[in-house]
Amino acid sequence: MAEQIIALKGGRLIDGKGETPVENAVVVIRGDRIEAVGETEVIHIPQGAEVIDVTGQTVMPGLIDAHLHFWGIKSMNQVTYIMDPPHLRAMRAVMDAWKVVDSGFTTVRDCGGMLAIFLKRAVEEGSIVGPRIMAAGLAISQTAGHGDWHFVPKEWGESAMIGRVADGVAEVRKAAREQLREGADFLKIMTTGGVMSEKDEPTASQFSMEEIRAFVQEARNAGVKTATHAQGTRGIKNALVAGIDSIEHGFYLDDECIEMMLQQGTYLVPTLAVVEAIVTKGTEVGVMASSVRKAQSVQQVQIGAFKKAFQAGVKCGLGTDYLSDPMSPMGENAVELAMYVKKAGLSPMDAILCATRNNAELLGLADQLGTLEAGKLADLIVVDGDPLQDIDVLRAKANISYVFKGGLPVPRLGL
Repeated sequence: MAEQIIALKGGRLIDGKGETPVENAVVVIRGDRIEAVGETEVIHIPQGAEVIDVTGQTVMPGLIDAHLHFWGIKSMNQVTYIMDPPHLRAMRAVMDAWKVVDSGFTTVRDCGGMLAIFLKRAVEEGSIVGPRIMAAGLAISQTAGHGDWHFVPKEWGESAMIGRVADGVAEVRKAAREQLREGADFLKIMTTGGVMSEKDEPTASQFSMEEIRAFVQEARNAGVKTATHAQGTRGIKNALVAGIDSIEHGFYLDDECIEMMLQQGTYLVPTLAVVEAIVTKGTEVGVMASSVRKAQSVQQVQIGAFKKAFQAGVKCGLGTDYLSDPMSPMGENAVELAMYVKKAGLSPMDAILCATRNNAELLGLADQLGTLEAGKLADLIVVDGDPLQDIDVLRAKANISYVFKGGLPVPRLGL
């Protein structure tokens, strides 16, 4: 059987490399790869190709959300989402995966939760529709840390398959190895408190240096990357000293943190959208009052830290930290790009680069994804309108005309 060849002809091309868009461009897809990309006058369309006229539309790399959670929850009431049966949450997560890819996000990084391990397998075997998934397995927390559900017995919290409590170097090593055994693509630890924690503050430092170093060593031994939930300054620095690959949130970055990140090539994933969601919608969906207050207190600090880090040249990715609940529903992930532009002052092109090229580099997939170049996987979207003129066009799923993943059109939800 001959390989399928598709040519997207006549559109505006944003290739994900930061270059001036190419008008009247062609992208040729052969099988699961991009065969050629460039100006219509230059690129030869092979005989027998299916030609799709995308005149007036924008062709760009599939978007990447580098921080979300497929938890399959319907409420931010903590008792509800811990006590919901995992099987029920898994069924919800199947639809959430489809909603994400339907909105133009062809790759995601799930930063904590065992459901993503299984979703990934189901997507890869073709049983369900979803994005490419990189999964951390269970996020690793210390006792009484961010990720330890303080208000219930420890075993109840761990039964939710979201996090794993570990104390001491040996236990941290074991916890890391357990996630690798389950098929984790990278490892996630919590080195500070957080907004959603019941009994700690974002500024609280968690895990000892010895524990964090052991965690990083286990990841490096297995050849995988590391990420840390890190909001407070001391916990960020501890993680950087230990050699962590990405700082998630980074609310209280100071000049020393930024300098260390520049020297080490550490990525920042700011997650503006989830804080905005907690501030504006948290109370009505059951978020604890203390968490809403914390979100309100850190929001401007978070935005300021992101601006400062970005302007200093820190490598920045993009992630929503969406949890699949009514406050942060899957399928609305492009709100993060809009916030980069409207809240943090990035240009639309810079926001797109964070969500494509930079995220592909962060995930270790830059040789396959993130830019539209010959030889790379044909993960791309066709969008009505020009996101460089109005970043909000990416937020409306009605504007996403086509989603290709591995050269194949993704079945659309039509919701």
